[in-house]
Amino acid sequence: MGDDVVELWKRYIKYLREVTPYFRKASIIQEVGWELQRGFLSATPPPPKSPPRADTRYLPLQLCRLTRAHPSSDPEGRILELHSPDGVHECWLKASDNAEANVWFNALHSALANLTLKALRLASVLPDPTQLQHIGWLARRHCVQNGRASSESSEDGAGSSTSMSRVAGSGYGLGVGTGCAGGWRSVFGAVSGRELRLYECAPWSPEAWASPSITCPLIATRLVSSPVRNNDVASCSNGSTINGATFAVRVGTIDGVITHHLRTETRRDLAAWARAIVQGCHAAAHSLREYTVRCSWQGKPCQLIVNHEEGFMLYASGTRAGGINGVSPASPPAPLWKRSFDKLRMSADDGARLLWLDFGDDDPEIELDLESCPKPIVFVLHNFLSAKIHRLGLTA
Repeated sequence: MGDDVVELWKRYIKYLREVTPYFRKASIIQEVGWELQRGFLSATPPPPKSPPRADTRYLPLQLCRLTRAHPSSDPEGRILELHSPDGVHECWLKASDNAEANVWFNALHSALANLTLKALRLASVLPDPTQLQHIGWLARRHCVQNGRASSESSEDGAGSSTSMSRVAGSGYGLGVGTGCAGGWRSVFGAVSGRELRLYECAPWSPEAWASPSITCPLIATRLVSSPVRNNDVASCSNGSTINGATFAVRVGTIDGVITHHLRTETRRDLAAWARAIVQGCHAAAHSLREYTVRCSWQGKPCQLIVNHEEGFMLYASGTRAGGINGVSPASPPAPLWKRSFDKLRMSADDGARLLWLDFGDDDPEIELDLESCPKPIVFVLHNFLSAKIHRLGLTA
């Protein structure tokens, strides 16, 4: 009997050692939260008004991501998600009903917007040519192409044809088919003086700002609408007054058109991003002023120049910049032909190397072999035209 009692006592002591930490835990929220990263984007935090308590946790909000839970996991629209700037930690908050969730979302969203503006001002110490104009969190659609994960969808553009007069009139409102399926992943976006940059988390140092995961040169970028998807419809069918809004940016590259599908948490956020991207594209067009590309016309090597003010000019290769054999001519060379923007009736390309320009009237259609994908110069042309129309105060 004595040995049995001793054995039971040992088991009891072992049990107490295992469960005692749970009884001694000061608060169920003791492990909730994260520390704010230090650096040039964070001002000195104010001291707490009262001594910290065991049952109180402070969550720094600067550059945190606020989002609503996915409809499949939150059909009643009561859950809010707060993610730390580095993407490591997250905190889910559940309200009693959808109306209360909306109140908390609006309050947190306003506070985060104010903190983001402060961070943008602090980021002004970044060296040129960054010149940040807009920053904030987005969601990016994750794609799967040819069995491999990707952050973008590509379009080869074969056989594409675009009316420049129609593009110029409609500005940035054109919709395109996405052709991309997958979930959404958080990205931190920034519009600089020349680029749209996407980061995997909020960059907190000059080195991090200089190393985005995706870079879109604004001069060859266009903002387009994105059709409403089934999951987006579901997210707003629960009665929530705060709905996400999707959009896309298309980038003309030597490999074709790359499309990034993005989503904001509110319509107001969408408007802010759209304004920043469009204004950035126009500013890039005004700053570039002139775009030059090698080509061949009627079998002769040439240089096609698109000038922001003068339109199209074609020069024999080697005569426009540096002259012939590196010797500058005594007088500016005459172009093989020159056309103003208002003469352009239509442009088209094959998505591979050929570009066609139709200036109407009795002027025959001009075919240019760019020897590479024509999409970059096509997108530059779009931005030149849109910037000129915007300067004249015209809208669609």
